[in-house]
Amino acid sequence: MHGFEYPALPHSRRHGPMGYKNYESFRPWLRDEFLFRCVYCLHRERWNPDDIAFNIDHFTPVSVDPALTCVYDNLVYACRRCNRAKTNIVGIPDPCQITFGECLKITETGAVAAQNEHGVKLCDSMALNAEKRVDARGRWMRTLRWLQATDAELYDEYMGFPSDLDDLRPPKLEPPSNTMPESVDDCFFAQREQGRLPRVY
Repeated sequence: MHGFEYPALPHSRRHGPMGYKNYESFRPWLRDEFLFRCVYCLHRERWNPDDIAFNIDHFTPVSVDPALTCVYDNLVYACRRCNRAKTNIVGIPDPCQITFGECLKITETGAVAAQNEHGVKLCDSMALNAEKRVDARGRWMRTLRWLQATDAELYDEYMGFPSDLDDLRPPKLEPPSNTMPESVDDCFFAQREQGRLPRVY
């Protein structure tokens, strides 16, 4: 179902901010980078807009390599449940190296089916098939399917981008350095401003 499909390619970084001393400063970039959803379970901000529901996850845990605490390429956007489940686990498939769409499939019931060893590791590490998570995922899928058939406008609200997009362009945000400075002109705030933001994603 649309919205519950893992990417068909490894994630390719679209931003490159560097130099922040506090990793929370990367949050606006990571929201835009990972489409305002959890990289592990696909849960969206739009479905739970409370800021505390989403965390910045250190892919290589700080306990393993403190030097990577504020390295952008080591940071991903994750929901609080997945971030809490992962904690200091190492050896999880890297979404920037591994195609999650080949590892995981979400079934009609809301359960996540592992397609290979990487998928098994992800399911187990993130507790993706915990009973409450499967039930909630299944309810969302049924709700969205019903809205798609009966209320297209409300469906678009649930499947569209959040209203509080971050403008990554100067002077709003100016990281100490940026390996991809031109990327800010394609941030989703800029796309909305230019009338080219997709209705749903």
